[in-house]
Amino acid sequence: MTGRPAPELPERSSESSMARMVEIFDVRADPAAPGCFVGDSDGGTRRVVDGSQILGQSIVAAARALPGRTVRTAHALFVSAADPDVPLEFTVTPVRAGRSFASATVGVRQGEKIRTHCTVLLDAPQPDLVRRDTPAGQVAGPETAGPEASLALPGREVRIIDCADINDPGEVGPPVVDAWLRYDEVPAADDLRRAMLAHFTGHLGISTALRPHPGLGTAQAHHTLSTAPMGIGITFHDPVRWDGWLRYHHEATFVGAGTAHIRGQISTRAESLIASFTQDAMIRAFDTGPVNEIPSAARL
Repeated sequence: MTGRPAPELPERSSESSMARMVEIFDVRADPAAPGCFVGDSDGGTRRVVDGSQILGQSIVAAARALPGRTVRTAHALFVSAADPDVPLEFTVTPVRAGRSFASATVGVRQGEKIRTHCTVLLDAPQPDLVRRDTPAGQVAGPETAGPEASLALPGREVRIIDCADINDPGEVGPPVVDAWLRYDEVPAADDLRRAMLAHFTGHLGISTALRPHPGLGTAQAHHTLSTAPMGIGITFHDPVRWDGWLRYHHEATFVGAGTAHIRGQISTRAESLIASFTQDAMIRAFDTGPVNEIPSAARL
């Protein structure tokens, strides 16, 4: 798609909501270029696109470029920030399509600029030979926590366990965060359900990494802290179906050298594990500002 004008996007609603996000995940094929798709974005109040939105769109693009396959894993590197006012162009390049498995890369551009590079593994669903899943240990249910206002979105409710304000630099606890999510409506299409699951994997990783460190929190992000997810990987464990609440379990296993590594699981309230994910993030101080001298007590 590079080197010629991107296809025009149809008129869409400008209001942020989960219904709009599902529309955004539903990337559209470019009839003039096989394997190419176009999508728009919702930056919310910021002029930047969430990487996890692009990951979700890449999953859908790969599934549609290789019909009859199911996305099993997707790993995205967010090379540069994307502008929500410019269409995203997705080019799916198959690497190999065998009898059982297929693989592809998804290049995401805005004009001449590469924004994200994603590798995807797909397969043909198979019956169980054996089955075992091990979700994270039990936590309190969603009824024990109030809605998280900072993550409020029409059509999606989020409740975080044992946390008063996930963004507050004064919120101190272990490097573990459990969030319960409930959607008003879940897409019928399998690829859109996978995109929906992938979308929230980028939302709480950095907060989880900062939580043990007094005086540091995501309320400072883009002000005195420079933070961003740099890569997200997700593995889907079929069947990707649920009803009611989903639990996103996050654990930051390393923070240092200006980076953080977070691993997580997505499970149903009945403790069925349906996906696992990792996030690698940047957490750095700006060159100027009070966080240049972080007290040693803030480090573990």
